[in-house]
Amino acid sequence: MMAILQQTLQTLYAYRMKSSLAIIAIAWGVISVVVLIALGEGFYRHQIDSFRFMMNQTQIVVPTQTGKPWQGLPARRELKMTESVMQRIEQAGFIQSYSVRYKQREARVTDNKGHFLTSEVSGVGTNYLQLATLSLQENSRPISPLDIEHHSRVVVVGDRIAAMGKISLNDTIKINGIPFRVIGLLKGSDQGFNFGDRRSVMIPVSTFKDLWDLLPTMLFLQPEKGITGPVLRNNILRFYAGQMHFDPTDHDAMWIPDFSDGAKMITAIFRGIQAFLGASGIMTMAVGALGVANIMFLSVTERTREIGVRMAIGATRRSILSQFVTEGMILIAIGSLIGFAVAAGIVAVLERMPLPDWLGVPVITPGAVIITLIVTGFLAFLASYFPARRASDLTPVLALSARG
Repeated sequence: MMAILQQTLQTLYAYRMKSSLAIIAIAWGVISVVVLIALGEGFYRHQIDSFRFMMNQTQIVVPTQTGKPWQGLPARRELKMTESVMQRIEQAGFIQSYSVRYKQREARVTDNKGHFLTSEVSGVGTNYLQLATLSLQENSRPISPLDIEHHSRVVVVGDRIAAMGKISLNDTIKINGIPFRVIGLLKGSDQGFNFGDRRSVMIPVSTFKDLWDLLPTMLFLQPEKGITGPVLRNNILRFYAGQMHFDPTDHDAMWIPDFSDGAKMITAIFRGIQAFLGASGIMTMAVGALGVANIMFLSVTERTREIGVRMAIGATRRSILSQFVTEGMILIAIGSLIGFAVAAGIVAVLERMPLPDWLGVPVITPGAVIITLIVTGFLAFLASYFPARRASDLTPVLALSARG
């Protein structure tokens, strides 16, 4: 084996121009596969993050009006749920956490100089940011249980409001003339599903009720582990039907949306885009492997007399086959190593470049490396085996009579 390897390296050096072209071809293919899959993974992660609320198990509940009569009560009866009624579901046994949300759309929110910022104020609980899959900027803090207990005048500001009014942490803004200290700033995102939080401000639910006598508009629920979406929605409807006296089969009484189908479709679409990018890279690698095969066939043609001499002095078909396969595999191994190194460098540079937000940050994953190795190994075998078999099929007489 060592003799074949040594002879192979000598041959590759002797034909170094052709060897270099083959290495460049396969390196380019590896770079294409790795970089395109990395871009696809970054795109997939960013877009899934944009729709992370739909991927989460958080369930929204909005009381509306009944669609059926029930026990003497008429249809089209508006359901008015207080916070205490909403909170009763905590004792139902299938809820892990919850948060109510109040909404005032006719407030006057200004900066410290009196410049208008927004008219929307939300009153939220401590779990709201987590359940609504909202993130805060560095050094921010969410509304705490103590803020709610003490009716604190603190506020979390949506990123778009903060950018418009140049609001920073610990600044003071006024809601209907009352000063509030900014404790948090929402992190900007392209989340595909939101509730207007980026263009509003959030205050503790207790403080909200001090300012306005309104009913909560929405309830966010996180189920216990193991509870599926359909079971959860059915349990919610049946629970509040008992609390608010409406038909447990009346799905018009409460808006309890099911985002699971949309989440599956979105995931499939983005995985399809990622697969397309990977397939494009694989096609480029296939072209590179075809180039290696062509170079190997040309090498066989040029070295026909050499093959004939080796066969005449006792070389077997197997040894000829082994040498040419080894040559091809070494070329592709070197090209792959160079390709992986260059691809890692390109991805590292792309990570630091100001790419469009929708593209995300490219990521090289173990899966991308494994896919590349499998594809490279398969194409390497094909590119090496058939030229090697052609060389081994030559007869000494025909090989020695060839011009070379």
